[in-house]
Amino acid sequence: MPGPDSIYAAAITAPPSFPAATADLDCDTVVIGGGFTGMTAALVLAENKHDVILLEAQRIGSGGSGRNGGHLCQGWPNDFRHISRHLNADEAKTVWDAGMAAVDMLADRVRKHNIACDLQFGYLHAALHDRQMHDLVALHDDWQARGYQHLSLVEPGAGLAAHIGSNAYVGGLYDARSGHLQPLKYLYGLTIAASQAGARIFEGTAALAIADDQPRGGKVIRLSTGHSVRAKSVLIAGNAYLANIDNRTMSRRLAPVISSVLATKPVSENLARHLLPQRAAVADCNTALNYFRLDADNRMIFGGRASYSKIDLANITTSLRRRMLAVFPELDAVDTEMAWSGRIGITVSRIPHFGSLDENVFFAQGFSGQGVALTGLAGTVLADHVMGNSRLFTLLAKIPHMPFPGGIFRTPALAIGMSWYKMRDWLRL
Repeated sequence: MPGPDSIYAAAITAPPSFPAATADLDCDTVVIGGGFTGMTAALVLAENKHDVILLEAQRIGSGGSGRNGGHLCQGWPNDFRHISRHLNADEAKTVWDAGMAAVDMLADRVRKHNIACDLQFGYLHAALHDRQMHDLVALHDDWQARGYQHLSLVEPGAGLAAHIGSNAYVGGLYDARSGHLQPLKYLYGLTIAASQAGARIFEGTAALAIADDQPRGGKVIRLSTGHSVRAKSVLIAGNAYLANIDNRTMSRRLAPVISSVLATKPVSENLARHLLPQRAAVADCNTALNYFRLDADNRMIFGGRASYSKIDLANITTSLRRRMLAVFPELDAVDTEMAWSGRIGITVSRIPHFGSLDENVFFAQGFSGQGVALTGLAGTVLADHVMGNSRLFTLLAKIPHMPFPGGIFRTPALAIGMSWYKMRDWLRL
């Protein structure tokens, strides 16, 4: 099986490799999906002496966790009021605190397991016009009132120039505790740590179906290799790559979105200091946003084109370069090294979806483009739930999720809805 095709994979000469399942297996917990969520869950379970098997249909890192923009963001993907209205005050505080701890949890794992993943702190939310800047001021005030003290408003002129060398923006909001990393290096670090802790990992082994284990209780997972796994509990962590196990509770509430990223050739140190003086990651405030950062080798990693249809994007290099040059005209003379695409999963509310299919099968999905930190939190929440610490899982599973339109109307409705938001951004409404 070929490895993931991205600039991240090109930087790794000896990725970890695992066999396919060649026999029937038994364990306490089986995890389906080898991305950030599944691998974190496997690591937490193995560290707590649980017998855990992780199944990856392709290669570790071939999905969205190994192909994303590498942005590490605090908090939840939507205004927290959309979450808190479903909870009482104490429950809402618990969920808020968990979301704000997700980045620290990731940083703690990087330190504990000595994961060399180019972790860099600093994040700029950049406003393209006054309405967006007004929204950032409101976000700053709301988060500060909730006790988060790492945000600072960035005024136009010298204040903005200290963060970004571009005339595209009118101001911003700087977050000292968000940042960026090389996502595939981080995922491989989690994978090695989980394996060393005792997790059994199988690549090239897709889960085809989950059935009740009638004689013994628990579940039987039928595998693409012709074998099966018997387990007391199942954690589903395939997100937008969950092709085989199509449960309507999950699939109707998740929309796969194709997202694309471009990497330039390395730029000079002088140009790097001009473009992003503090090497912070940046995202603008449009719904169809641009997001970018400099990697450890001074490549500009620029993302921003997404497709809400099921058709792979064509001409992504041309489209992404046009977006990039609108922000940084100086990069016109810098060649593209590689461009690639991957799938993310979104929910209607843009809030992650946690739930149960029955008393032994649990899932988390729909991180809506903010998954590098939250997927780690989700994996921890799923593992804790299996181990009997269920408070946070129970609270998150209380949040209702609307299904997307079904049948032949699903893809057109998504595309039309996104077109409206793009037009709203363009008109600066």
